[in-house]
Parts: sequence; structure tokens; C-alpha cells
Amino acid sequence: MDLTPLFEQYPFLREAATAFVVIFVDICALVILLAAGRERRRGDRGWAQEGRGYMLACEGTLYPLGAAEILIGRHPSADIRFPDTEVSRFHALLCLSGGKWQIEDIGAQNGVLVNGRRITKPCTLHQNDAIQIGKHRMTVVKGTGKGVVA
Repeated sequence: MDLTPLFEQYPFLREAATAFVVIFVDICALVILLAAGRERRRGDRGWAQEGRGYMLACEGTLYPLGAAEILIGRHPSADIRFPDTEVSRFHALLCLSGGKWQIEDIGAQNGVLVNGRRITKPCTLHQNDAIQIGKHRMTVVKGTGKGVVA
């Protein structure tokens, strides 16, 4: 159906139709954002239960694993930051999946070592696993920070 003659006879209809489409798209975007926010809150509660108590111990510092994804690198936005040229800006990513922490090398020049072996795909971490990024050696520990279980 061609609406051109109708739009020519009533020019305000074209503007009204355009406004309707814009409002419809805005409403759809709002619904998607609300659903995503709800899903994120649900997911945040889930990882908080699943990954509770795990930390990385590195050179006397404890890094709590307090998010579903943790970026390790040299970039200022990294969650665990090592200002060292042997560490890539975006070196490794820790992810909580199915109640288990995994580490993935995300294209680092010097790679990621887990228990002395260079990883090429996501690797599931266990308590007391040793992770080496550049010259930084971290150990996966479980505890609250006050009392660490070795």
C-alpha cells in the first residue's frame, strides 16, 4: 500500500508516523535496559554465592575475586593492575563460570602460566594453583582476608 498520496495531502501524518516510530524504538530500548538490569542483579547475587571467599595472593597482597569477571593487566582500567612492561595492558581475564573460576589469556605477548604451564585456552583454577603473569606470581587462596586457607 502506497501512502505517498496520503502524506502529500496531510503532511503532518509523515511527522506523526516518524514520531510514533521513534517513541516505539525508545520504549523497546527502555524495556531491554530494564530487563538487562534485572538480569544483572540476579547474576550478581548468583556469582556472589558461587565464588565467595576466593582471592589471589601476590607478594603479600590479597586481591579478592569480587566480580564475575576480573581483568588483569597494565591498563588503568584493569581490576588487578601491574604497572610492569612484561604485563600486557589487557593480559588475562578471570571469569566465574558454573561456580568455578577460570583464567584466560586474552592475547598477551608473554602469556599466562598456570602451575608452570602456558595456557592456550581457558583454564579452570583450583585452590593453591600458581598463576604467573610477567614476573608476578599469584596463588589462588580461599578465605576472608583475615584468615586464609592454604
